[in-house]
Amino acid sequence: RGSLFTNVCKKRMSGKSFKMRASHKAPVIGESLYLWAGNQVDLPAVHDSLQKREVTSRVDVYQLSTADWSSHLTRGTPPLGVAGYSCTTSHSNIYYFGGDCGHDDCYHNTLNVLNTIKMQWTSCSNAEQSFMKKGYGGMILLEFDGAEYLVIIGGLGSTPTVYHPQFQYDQLKSGDVRTNEQLLYNVSTGKILL
Repeated sequence: RGSLFTNVCKKRMSGKSFKMRASHKAPVIGESLYLWAGNQVDLPAVHDSLQKREVTSRVDVYQLSTADWSSHLTRGTPPLGVAGYSCTTSHSNIYYFGGDCGHDDCYHNTLNVLNTIKMQWTSCSNAEQSFMKKGYGGMILLEFDGAEYLVIIGGLGSTPTVYHPQFQYDQLKSGDVRTNEQLLYNVSTGKILL
């Protein structure tokens, strides 16, 4: 769906340049759509580099009411899981989990938040301890008894270091592992619940 949206929006940009991309998400906060990373032509196929950080330090914002694009430089360190990541929104924040690094079969299990007002990245430390390194899963935000929880569901990734008996982990011929792993992250306390 993201690629289709990108193609449609490209036609409406009235001559402005726009990088084509795939394996990305486009979360909406208010009247703004945020487009970050994904597979891109100029994205280096390396684990980490200054050039990769430069490419992923920008977020493109589409104003739904005016049909205008703008590009914003972010502060902080963007995640390395640039394709197939999971994301969801809460207030002015976008939470990003995991993703494919863009080289070999390198997956990540970090949880990061982008504050869209400050355009600043923050890592949710300790969030990755029990999470399988994966991409191509889902994430939603739930509110319960005044607390916010991120629910991270399923995905495809590398062999986990921790197997939770209540979930399935299927080894594929490609070497990747597919899982139905479901984890809760309490946004307020920073604690993981299985």
